[in-house]
Amino acid sequence: MDDKTVHDLLDGALAGEPPIGPVAQNALTAGLRLRRRRRRIRAAAATAVAAVIAVAIPAGLGAFGHLLGPARPQQSPAPPTLYIYSDNGSHGGTVTPVNTATGTHGKPIHVGLSGSTPKGGFAPADGQIAITPDGKTAYLITGSSVTPVSTATGTPGKPIYIDGNPFHYPDFIAITPDGKTAYVTQQASGTITPISTATGTPGKPIHISGLLSSVSAQIVITPDGKTVYVTTMSGTVVPISTATNMPGKPIHVGATGFLGPVQIAITPDGKTAYVTTRSGTVTPINTATNIPGKPIPVVGHGGPVWIAFTPDGKTAYVTSESPMLSNSQNARATVTPISTATGMPGTPIPVGGSGDFYFGQGQIAFTPDGKTAYVGSESGTVIPISTATGTPGKPIHVVGGYPNQIVITPDGKTAYVLTTPMSGQNTVIPISTATNTPGKPIEVARGAPLAMAITP
Repeated sequence: MDDKTVHDLLDGALAGEPPIGPVAQNALTAGLRLRRRRRRIRAAAATAVAAVIAVAIPAGLGAFGHLLGPARPQQSPAPPTLYIYSDNGSHGGTVTPVNTATGTHGKPIHVGLSGSTPKGGFAPADGQIAITPDGKTAYLITGSSVTPVSTATGTPGKPIYIDGNPFHYPDFIAITPDGKTAYVTQQASGTITPISTATGTPGKPIHISGLLSSVSAQIVITPDGKTVYVTTMSGTVVPISTATNMPGKPIHVGATGFLGPVQIAITPDGKTAYVTTRSGTVTPINTATNIPGKPIPVVGHGGPVWIAFTPDGKTAYVTSESPMLSNSQNARATVTPISTATGMPGTPIPVGGSGDFYFGQGQIAFTPDGKTAYVGSESGTVIPISTATGTPGKPIHVVGGYPNQIVITPDGKTAYVLTTPMSGQNTVIPISTATNTPGKPIEVARGAPLAMAITP
C-alpha cells in the first residue's frame, strides 16, 4: 500500500472527526517518513545484491565451472583438400583426394569408364577440375560429360552430357563466383553451355562466332559474375552476358590461328582482361566497355603463353616460350613482368628450358602474400621468383617428368606440382615454400594425372 492510499484512508476515516491534536499529528507524520526511508533502504539493498551477483557469477565460474562441464574448444577449420584427376583409358577416370595437412591420399573416386562417354569414344587430351566457391562440389570434365563429385562424401553424381555426340568433348570449365552456374566450352561444336549447379541440368548452348581455341585455359568469368570471356582462333575474344547468356560483339586482339589468342586472365579487381597471343603481344581489354587497349609487346622467342597476376593485381607475369621444337641452347623461356597501371613490360626473367610450353610448362602460381611466383620449366624444374626483385631462385628439381600444373595452398605453405609422366611415375610433388625443398612424391591412382584443384 502506498503513501497516497494511506493518506486517503486516514482522511476518509477522520472525516467529520475532531482534530487529533498536534502530538498525534506529529506521530503520524513521523511514521510515514520512517516507512518511506525503509522502502528506499530495501530498494538500494536489492540493487546492490543484484550488482554483486552480476559480478560474482563470471568471477566464480572458475570455482564451480566443473558443474557446468568443460568449455567447448573452438574447432579449427578442416585443411584444404587437393583433388587430382587421372585418366586411366579403358579403365575409366579417377579422382584422388589428398589431405594437405598430412600429405596422404584418400580412396580414389571412380568417375566413369572411358570418360563416361555415352556411345564410346576417347578420353580428352586434357582434364579439367573446377571447384565451387563454397568447396562443396568438384566438377570434372570426363570424356563427353561433366561429372560432379561431392567433396563431403567423395561420391560422384550423375554425368552431365553436353550433347549426344560422343566425339564432342568439353574442353574447359569455369564456375561463376556465386557458384550457381558452370560454363563449359566445346571446341568441336563452337559452343559454350551453361550448367545449373543446383539441378545439374545443361542449358541452351551458346554459339560463338569463330572457332574456339583449345590451346590453354581460355574461358574466364569476371569477379562480379556478370561476364564470361572466351577466346577464339579467329583472333577475337567474345564476351557473354551471364544474365542473358547472349554473346556480345567479338573483340579483336590480334592474329588468327596458331598465332592468335592463347590465354585470357582477369585482374583481381575485375576491371581489365589480358589476352596473350603467340604473335608476341599481350592485349588489355577494358571489361566495362569491352574496348581493347594498345597491345603490349613481350620479348620472347615463341611468344607469350601463360599469364597470372600478383594477388594485389599490380603486376602481370607472362611466360614466353622458346621456339617450338627448337634445338638452340640459346632459346630460353622467360617470364616478363608487366605493370597493370602503366602497361609497361619489365626486364624478362630467364626460367630455363629450351623447348615450348605445349604440355603446360610455364604455368605460374603465386603465394597468397604475393612475395614469390613459382613457374614450371621444361627442364624438369620449378623456378621460384622473388616478386620484389624479379630474381629467380635456385631451380627446384621434381621427379616424374615436366611440371604441368602448380597449385598453392591457401596458407601459402605448400606448392603442389603435377608432372607430365615421362617414366611411368604418376605423382604430385609437394614443395615447402619456406625452404623450397620438394617433399616425398604423392602417388595417385593408376593412369596419367591430368589436372588438379584445391578446395578454398
